[in-house]
Amino acid sequence: MKKWFQALILAVGLILALAPDALAGTVTGDQLRQVFPQAPAPGKTLSRGEFAALLARAAGMQVKGNQADIQGDAWYSPAVMALKEKGVIRGYTDGGLHTDQPVTLLEAAVMVSRVLGLPDGVAAPEVKGSLGRESWGYTPYAWLVRAGLLQPGQDASAVLTVDEGVAFLARVFGSDPEAEKIVQAAKQAQAKVKDVKFAGSMAISARLRPEAVGKVSGVSGVSMQGNIESEFSYPLSLHQKIDMTLNLPAEKTPGKDLAPGGKMQMTMEQYLVDGTMYQKVEAPGMAEPQWMKLPKNALPDLEALVEQSRNAAGLPPGLKDSFHFRYLGEGIENGHKVHRIAYYGLIDDWQALMQALPGGLTPEMEQALNQAGGVLKSISFWGTEAIGAEDNLTYASEMTGLVAFADKFQGETVPLETMTINMKVTDYQYNSGVKIQVPAEALTAPEVPLTPSQPDVKSSGSQQMQG
Repeated sequence: MKKWFQALILAVGLILALAPDALAGTVTGDQLRQVFPQAPAPGKTLSRGEFAALLARAAGMQVKGNQADIQGDAWYSPAVMALKEKGVIRGYTDGGLHTDQPVTLLEAAVMVSRVLGLPDGVAAPEVKGSLGRESWGYTPYAWLVRAGLLQPGQDASAVLTVDEGVAFLARVFGSDPEAEKIVQAAKQAQAKVKDVKFAGSMAISARLRPEAVGKVSGVSGVSMQGNIESEFSYPLSLHQKIDMTLNLPAEKTPGKDLAPGGKMQMTMEQYLVDGTMYQKVEAPGMAEPQWMKLPKNALPDLEALVEQSRNAAGLPPGLKDSFHFRYLGEGIENGHKVHRIAYYGLIDDWQALMQALPGGLTPEMEQALNQAGGVLKSISFWGTEAIGAEDNLTYASEMTGLVAFADKFQGETVPLETMTINMKVTDYQYNSGVKIQVPAEALTAPEVPLTPSQPDVKSSGSQQMQG
């Protein structure tokens, strides 16, 4: 198995397990206004350069003070340069940034979406809004509407005033107190749950780098979708089964054994009992499927990890500031009155993510996680939860993880450019007496190493995701 692919599986799996537990930091309008050298006049129109300075402050970005000039002696030049270097502000078709021109709501939304980690080329979610799909900024607009950050009826072409720009950024980079209160109550309710079962759907799509397309007979990407069934018995026993269909373009994919229509069926089943993980994978072309066992001492303290989540301990401050919650209103889900909550955020600091693990990492696990971090540039999360108004338990959820990959990993080109992972669950059952028992053939499975033998990876110091 390619080194980058094995690291990818570990990296994405760990992030999906941890990310939704974070709680957000906030930024206020008063804090944002402090970026102006002088207080702006009431009703003043906000320029693109001024918005860049506000955005850099709201996102907590490091801005150097001695950058090249952008517009004469503009005070916001350092922030513009910082955003330009990160690809957040890209300018017009004539190549100019035009930082002295008024900023529109759509331009502001696009820049915000880039800071939040929305990769180029991802598909837009289905939303009802005033902006047409033909618009250059429709995809980021749709993601912000879905998260409750833009209202469907807002005029995306409207020019922003300073007050409107400040309010927009305070909304994006803050959280509803009401939403956070509901999320905390939900975590406290979850801590009392003895077992839970849920079923739902999963879809994954991956886009190849342009330079990798020619190496795979012109295929630009692959997708897969299927169903997932999970059951947990606390403190920590897990049984999970995933059935997926991998879609390949049959006319462009070599191989006489390819299934009709380019569709391949895959099944993964796993158990986690007493700290040991057992896995079995079935896919076309594989030998007779067999169970395998991961080394017990190679895994983190999973029970402590789950308890950290269930008891609302959250994640370290470096991650708490990266996740935000919005209250979307009330509704009905599976016969329950619910509060609908949206959450979103970005992880691009792998070392901070590792600190979320409850200690006790073996050298093998720490090396594997450091290697995994090298595969990713960033991953952003956009999700919704339907939380019971009476019992604070989740009755429906949808989460989308948007992954951007590093160009290279340990000298190998990573052919994937982006990946979208969507999970939707609408069937939760609590305290139904779940009993998890590992099959006999799994108990006798051979133990396999977590990672192949690889050069040592230094784990000291802060390690940012590549990019």
